[in-house]
Order: sequence, then structure tokens, then C-alpha cells
Amino acid sequence: MIHLVWAFLFAPLLPAPTLPALPAAPYAESGAVLLNLSERSLNRIVVDSFRANGGPRVAGERARVSSRVGDLRYRVNLSEPVFQLGGDGTARLSLDILEASLRIGRLERRTDGSGARCEGAGLDVDPAHPLRVELAMDFAIEEGALRILPRNVEITDLADRLLLVGPTRCTNSLLPTWFLWWIGKPFIRRSVDNLDQVLLERARKSAARLESKQGAMKGGLGAELHLTPAILDTRGGSLLVGLTASSMRTPSRAVPALEVHRRSALPSESFLGISEAVVNEVARRAVSRRAHFTTKSSLDARRILSSDAVYALVPGLRSVGSKEQLDFEVVFHEAPRVEFRTLADGRAAVRVLVTGVDIDIRRNEPEKTTRLGTLHIASGQMAAVPFANLLGGISFQIVENRWRTSSSGLAFDDELVAATLQEITFGKIFQTSYQPLWARDLRIGDTAFRPRSFAAVDGYLVIGLEERPPAPSEPPAAVATGTETPLGSR
Repeated sequence: MIHLVWAFLFAPLLPAPTLPALPAAPYAESGAVLLNLSERSLNRIVVDSFRANGGPRVAGERARVSSRVGDLRYRVNLSEPVFQLGGDGTARLSLDILEASLRIGRLERRTDGSGARCEGAGLDVDPAHPLRVELAMDFAIEEGALRILPRNVEITDLADRLLLVGPTRCTNSLLPTWFLWWIGKPFIRRSVDNLDQVLLERARKSAARLESKQGAMKGGLGAELHLTPAILDTRGGSLLVGLTASSMRTPSRAVPALEVHRRSALPSESFLGISEAVVNEVARRAVSRRAHFTTKSSLDARRILSSDAVYALVPGLRSVGSKEQLDFEVVFHEAPRVEFRTLADGRAAVRVLVTGVDIDIRRNEPEKTTRLGTLHIASGQMAAVPFANLLGGISFQIVENRWRTSSSGLAFDDELVAATLQEITFGKIFQTSYQPLWARDLRIGDTAFRPRSFAAVDGYLVIGLEERPPAPSEPPAAVATGTETPLGSR
């Protein structure tokens, strides 16, 4: 939000900072950024990931499972998973195996191939009796990262609902097929009996992959401030993660859930919350590292100075001779201050207060630099209401725009300067109506979120999130294929 001041007002006059950053005081704020995901959004994330990985129909094959098992083929039809969040940091993921068929093309009694060999044995899940699978997991924050910890897998009536299928034929043996199947059936039964452990191990690997892609949970705010998850709260039917903004790269320790400030005042729907305090810290650091800006390398500033329109703003320039070797220096004596407020009509507003800014007009000569005059911005008050743009992203509507200036050294038209600042502010904010900010979706896994609403709550700008609907042209999920076996290697 500091760009409302920086980019809209002073960027046309200023070059990019080139001086090295000055050391800043250590800083840490717990809950500087809040990300809340409702149970509905969590289900959408799970289902989108499920579909992206081939669900609900999965098929695969594997030429070699072990020295005794090969040519395995399987196909599975699954229900969509259902995610349920507990209030104590726990969760359950449930789905049904609606139908399944697994066939082993080669099942040998001996590893050297000299014994009996059977074909076509396997197992089925009858569509009339689906198999219920439930995964229990915990959420935790460890070493500065949100961890998903699968605890156990429960499969209801596994032994009764899995139908073992005998081989179509057996070779390399004098014994009949039915007798060899009677001997070999315990092998498949043992493989099935540990299916819960196989699925649990798969879940843990998937959770580890998801943790490695925590782009939305970690990052930086600029000004050498780093974000790490530190607060976890699953009360209220949602997953609330609070990120600490810190000048240190060392991951912060987990903070008890009760330290989420006024949790009950925050909405239960999905949202992204940005604290007023951390926005002001970013502004303070940006100003403290470079409080003086010149315009020698700014093309826009050179154009302003070369234009005759500058005489209307600064009539005193007519008495100083040539405009050659003139430039502006912008000096911030105080950092702009940002406030999140609720207007009388209930809308959230981002208010920016600017004080103590001097714009010096200087003449640069080989031996010296002479200050000719200074425009003092005693105060600037801007407020803009954010709204979700139909094109995507965030736009703003200006609701307050007041400036008070004075001058010294040179004659400035203070009223015209203030009016010009108002016009620049209005133009830059209006520009967001056709060039919205945050035009890119926030992605968590395979799910895209976009801004929906805005509220100012206890020092936070709370941006309500909604899941972007799938594209109408998106084709239905095809049958996924793979080379893994659901029973694992043996």
C-alpha cells in the first residue's frame, strides 16, 4: 500500500535508488500477515489437487514389482475426497474406493523362475461395497514452516471388502491351478494387510512435496523483512496461519494460537490480512535507507524541468536564468504513514498521511551545488477505497485528497502546486481502474484465489478471497496413468 504514495506521486520524479542500504534496527512482528483458509476453501484445494493428479479415475502398470511379481496392472475409481478440520490442529481426509481391479500378470513361487508360475491373480473392489479410506493428520509449525503430518490411515473392513481373484492359469507345475492358488493366496493377503501403511507412507511423501512449495506461506516484504509462519489456529472452522515479519532470516518459533489478536473479530471465510504496523515499517525502512532522492537520472524529471509549464508552478525560475544543470532533490524528514480505516458507509479505506517532505530545486555546477528554493509539503492526506476489479486484481476509488504546501527561496505558486499534487494523485489512483494491482491470482497448490471483499479490522486490511471457478473450456479429467503399484514394492 505504500505504493499509493511512492509510485503514484514521487516515482515520476525520482530515479531508482542506487545507494547501499543502511543498517536498520532489528524488527519482528508476530501476525504481520494473516492467511485464513475456510474449510470450504481447503476442500477446494484438496479436490483441485486430486483432479490435477488424475482423480477420480486412476490406472497404472508396472513391469516388475519384485523378483516374484511382475506385469502388474490396476485401475481405480475414487470418490472426491472430503476434508474435515478439527479445532485442535487436527484434520481428516476421507474418500471411497468405489471400484478397483488389480491383476498380477506374473506371480512366481521361486525367485529364480524354476517354480510354479501363475497368471491373472489379483483382487477387486465390488462397486456395491465401496472401501472407505480415512487419513488422519496434524498441522504444526516447525522450523519456520507449516507442516502437514499424516498420522495414520484407516481402511474400513479391508479384509472383508477386498475380493481376491484366483489366477486364470498356472504353468511349470504338476499341481492343479486351484491348489497353487490355495498356497499362493496368503502372499496376496499379506500384501493387502499392510495397504494402510503403504498409503500412509505415500501421504507423507505427498505432504513433504507440498511443504516444499509453500510459496504463499514464505517470502519477503522488501526492505529486508522476511516472512515465516509462526501462528497456527484451527478454531472457528478454518485454518489461520499468522506470518511473522522479521529482519532476521532465522525461522521464528511457533507462537501459541491464543496470541492471534482478537481471533473472534476476524472473519471465518478465507482472507489475506496485512497489518498496518508492518506496512508502516516497510515505509519507515524505505525512507531511512534513502531519505534523499535526486532526479539526475530521471527522464520524467528532466522533461518537467525542460518544459515551460514549470514556470507556472515555480514562477521564481524566470529570474534564475537558464534551466540547464537544474534538478530536484526530494527529502523525506518523516516516513509516510498508512492507516486502515472503516468509512461511515462501511467501506474499508487505505489512508496515507504525508508530512515533512521538501522538494529542493538545485543548480549543479562543477565546483558546487546551489540550492535555489524549496517547496515544503506540510501535509498530504489521501484516502482510497479498494475494490475488486471485474478485470481481476484490485482497483481504488479516491475519497480524500488534500495537500498543504509552502515555499522558501523561490516563488512557488503554492495553490497551483497543491492542485497539481491533487491531480497527480487522482490520475494515478484512477489508473488502477484499467491497470489493477495484484492482477495475478494467489495460488495455493492447484487452486487460484482472487480478491472478493475488503474490510478494516483491528489494524488489518482484510482482503476476502474467493476461489476462481474452473475455466469453462477446461476438459474433464482423463484417466491418470502411472507406473507405481498401490501395494508398493516387495
